[in-house]
Amino acid sequence: MSAPTLASAAAATSVGLKNPVIAGVLAFLVPGLGHFYQGRRFKAALYCICILGTFFTGLRIGHGQVVYFQWEDPENRTYAYLCQVWSGLPALPALAQARLRSPQSFDEDVFPENLSRSFVGTIEGVEGELQGVLSISRPADDRSRRREAKFTGKLVSASGESPVEGELAGLGIGPQVAPSTRRGVAGYFQGKQTAARADTATPLVGRLAGSIPRPVWDWYEAPLRDVDGPRMSSLDQAHRDLGSRFELGVVYTMIAGLLNVLAIFDAVHGPAYGDEEEESRSAADSTASGPEPKSN
Repeated sequence: MSAPTLASAAAATSVGLKNPVIAGVLAFLVPGLGHFYQGRRFKAALYCICILGTFFTGLRIGHGQVVYFQWEDPENRTYAYLCQVWSGLPALPALAQARLRSPQSFDEDVFPENLSRSFVGTIEGVEGELQGVLSISRPADDRSRRREAKFTGKLVSASGESPVEGELAGLGIGPQVAPSTRRGVAGYFQGKQTAARADTATPLVGRLAGSIPRPVWDWYEAPLRDVDGPRMSSLDQAHRDLGSRFELGVVYTMIAGLLNVLAIFDAVHGPAYGDEEEESRSAADSTASGPEPKSN
């Protein structure tokens, strides 16, 4: 059997990279997409599953709070994000949250013009959980910052459910943008509770505390704030609640970004030691064409 020629060896290890620049950009945006563009589907699936799986596993371990961007304060710069950002599109919203949001978006007690959201909470001294709709609006003839807040829903307790409606005074609300799926609401509730099997209504008053849902664009990769004040900052609270899971989530997401750097290099320059998929296809073609004729 004759030894393989240089031409056959090059054919076995050559990879059709198409446009390497496009492949590199696609590989950065979505891990594996550049390889899919080149027709290297096995590697595309491998990179996509492994890298994105590692990234979102870390995000899940850290309760969605371990990927964010902060560069203004030298003492709390997120150097880890320099690795995380290479995960592509899943990590890019952190830049938008930090750069495109107004400063008021991160402040408490900044009320929207009108808001209507599902609400879950409790009233101090009252058994059961409030479930319903909280509506916040500004009176049409009032130019001040005063807001009207009304609740309509039900009180769910061990004895059953009963309709509840009322208003909130001294309303307080959490920031619009924060790394939590729920936005805290507190105030003093004044309303009435209608008995489930009667037409009589009884007064219902007390300190109310609960939350409304945040849209995904208001919490995904929102920055953790480390500001001085009477309350615990969101960064300190995240470390308190998560403990070592916070650092573990950071490490997972950093590893995902660094792995994608290798994938981007592979998409732009090709494999360092040949492409197994291309070699297997070349071997299959050689088998189909039959053995080479022996030289005399």
